[in-house]
Amino acid sequence: MEENLIQIKNSAVSLILEAQDQKELDEIKLQFLGRNGRLTLAIKELSKLPKDKKPEVGKLANEVKSTIEETIASQASVIGKNQAEKIIEKIDITSPGIKPNIGHLHPLSLVLSDVIEIFKTLGFQAADGPEIETDKYNFEMLNIPKDHPARDTQQTLYLDIHKSHAKPGEIILRTQMSAMQGRVMEKTKPPLRVIVPGKNYRYEQVDASHGFEFWQVEGFLVDTNVRLTDLFGTIDYVLQKLMGEKIKIKFATTNFPFVEPGVDTYIECTVCKGKGCSFCKQSGWSEIMPSGMIHPNVLKAVGFDPKKVSGFAFAIGLSRLVTQRFQMDDLRLLTNPDLRILNQFY
Repeated sequence: MEENLIQIKNSAVSLILEAQDQKELDEIKLQFLGRNGRLTLAIKELSKLPKDKKPEVGKLANEVKSTIEETIASQASVIGKNQAEKIIEKIDITSPGIKPNIGHLHPLSLVLSDVIEIFKTLGFQAADGPEIETDKYNFEMLNIPKDHPARDTQQTLYLDIHKSHAKPGEIILRTQMSAMQGRVMEKTKPPLRVIVPGKNYRYEQVDASHGFEFWQVEGFLVDTNVRLTDLFGTIDYVLQKLMGEKIKIKFATTNFPFVEPGVDTYIECTVCKGKGCSFCKQSGWSEIMPSGMIHPNVLKAVGFDPKKVSGFAFAIGLSRLVTQRFQMDDLRLLTNPDLRILNQFY
């Protein structure tokens, strides 16, 4: 029995030391230490030995098994080292490396981050809201009843309410971030300063300065003694921070049902430097931020007393602001997946 164990050890060690790869080493291990391996079967024969022989032969069997396992581990290390050296020899360290593709922020994300940071310095908090909106918040609470002509200019996309409890025309894709005014003011008492960035949808003809989906940053402030000059000062400060102190700004009166008075904000077109181009419709100016003093009816709809508090609201056309900041001549570049365009904005 002892001679058989020694023979198994010598045979195993010899084969292990001659192994050239891990696969060959695994086959040798299975040949000697597997369920039907030579050493395994020999150990099973120990039960047939006389009792006085079992301790001595058993000790030898364990030593043989340890020797085989240690030799396998040692040879595996040698094989691994040799393979690593062969791989290194194949690598041409003089060849130029391949630059990995590293992601970066989209220009919309870059500008949005700046907008949020600027408004934070003015005490505004950022909020979020649903893209699938109700007619109540998108229109009615903003002083736009169902028969109001302003609804025609919104080009609303209505959702199919089949198999739901909603009434026809009640569920829509939001057309403006102003829909968040009612949602926020219902749950927050004045004073409040809030901005709400998000995407809106309208059934519009797509061109260089319009899209059926576009980003806005709605902002509103409600407090005591808020005046129109506070709105002008806020807009002027924010746009100078975003576009540079030399940016030219002008205001014009306009009409929106949810503000009174209403104000349109324009900046000099950065694409043509005010000379006139297709983006600014040859006017030299780009509309960037409709705004105004919050209409008393909107304040009443959320339970505020317009005799005690007042406020202003604005909606930054973020998509258009991005194109103006980076002097793009087409809004559609922002949704173009061509990496040659996006890689310009690191």
